Amino acid sequence: MKDPSFAVRAGIPIQEWIDQQLVGDEMIWKGSWGRQLEFLRDDLQHLAGAGLSYQKRKEAEVARVISTHRSKSIDLPVVEFARPDLGIRFIVRNNFHNWKLTVLSEKPIEADFGPVFCTKPPPEPEYTGDHLRPVYFEGFPEDLVRGYWSQNKREWSAEIHSDHSMWMVVHMCMRALGALPDCRYTTREEHRKQLDAETAENKLCESVEQVQES
Repeated sequence: MKDPSFAVRAGIPIQEWIDQQLVGDEMIWKGSWGRQLEFLRDDLQHLAGAGLSYQKRKEAEVARVISTHRSKSIDLPVVEFARPDLGIRFIVRNNFHNWKLTVLSEKPIEADFGPVFCTKPPPEPEYTGDHLRPVYFEGFPEDLVRGYWSQNKREWSAEIHSDHSMWMVVHMCMRALGALPDCRYTTREEHRKQLDAETAENKLCESVEQVQES
C-alpha cells in the first residue's frame, strides 16, 4: 500500500499565490523575498518540469504552494514540485537562512550528495544539533518531514544552504530518474517532428478550452 504522503496535496499554483502577496517597500527583506519567489517560480519549476512541454507543465501545475510560514515578518511559501509521471515530489521552503527539502520518490535516488548536504545523522546531536528535527521545518506538514538520505533513499529530507545547491540537488534527482538526458544535436527530421507534435498539442488544448467556454 502506497504511503499516503505521496498523494497530491491541495494547493495553489505558485503564480496565483504570488499574485496575492503584498510586501511593503519598508520591509528590509523585500528584495530577498522577491528573489526567492523568482527562483521558485522560474528556476526550480522549470527544472522540476523537465521533459514536459510548456502546455503540459501548465496543465500539471508542477509547482503549488501547499502551506506557508513566516520569517522577518513576511509570509513565505512551502512549495511542492510534483511529477507523478516520474513518481517524485520535492517539498521546499526557505526562511532567508537556509532551504529545507523533502524528497519523496517511488524509486531510490542514487547520487553523490555528500558535498552538498549532510546525508547521514550527526554522530553527536547533543553537540551539533539535528537539522532535520521537524521543529526546524517551518510551514511543513509534519508528515512530510523525513530522515537522512543514507537511511532511506526513496524518502529523505535535507538542509541546504544556497540557491545554487538547492538547484543542484533537484537537478541530480531529475538526472538520476532519467528526466535530464545528455545534451545532443538533433537532426532536421527530429526537430520537425518535435515542432509538429507541439503544434498538434497546442491545437488540441485550444479546442478543449473552446468547448469548455461554450
